Amino acid sequence: MERMPLHPNVVGYIGQGEVKGREFGVLQYVEGQCLREMMVRDDVRLGAILSDILVELAAALEHVHDSGYMHLDVKPENVIISRGGVTYLCDFDTAQVIPDKPVKIEKKSGTPFYMSPELTNGWKFDQRADIYAYGVTLYELLTGVKPFEGQTQKAMLANQLNPRYRIRKPREFNENIPIKLEELILKCIDFLPEKRPPNMTLLVRDLNRVMGVR
Repeated sequence: MERMPLHPNVVGYIGQGEVKGREFGVLQYVEGQCLREMMVRDDVRLGAILSDILVELAAALEHVHDSGYMHLDVKPENVIISRGGVTYLCDFDTAQVIPDKPVKIEKKSGTPFYMSPELTNGWKFDQRADIYAYGVTLYELLTGVKPFEGQTQKAMLANQLNPRYRIRKPREFNENIPIKLEELILKCIDFLPEKRPPNMTLLVRDLNRVMGVR
């Protein structure tokens, strides 16, 4: 992966080198905690910066896509919240170049529960797989549960890959979620990629309108 232009919400790549035959990479250091840790602990700071996380994570993904890459592992573990409350997207080990048209890959990339159905099933996919993972992350962040219920992880994954499974609306768990934001989240995690926002630019536009950013 080539170096991307710096962005205030993406952990920066500084450079690489080799010492005594061992290659290394240098990344920007961000002092903070991953979003997963904060969610598990129900960190009191989350309520104050929740809107910022939604908007800044979307902006980070838009930048990655505009730079020509798909992240392919968007999840709370790969989001760092700095001590100052700034959101950073990190961990680009699975990133790939955005194809001109949907493609298949031999090796799956991502994490179960956040991987889109087309990626999990080995079907053709594109950057809309990231939009799906973003939607799952927002759903979980705002409700405290994953979109796909089940008594076991196997059952949850089966529901995730079932196009007839009815996802409960986020407002059933958190009535403070704006209706328009709920609609946008559900659109992001639609089983069919063609029903999701086609790109992050349009998603960011709609999200900003919902959040009253501009």
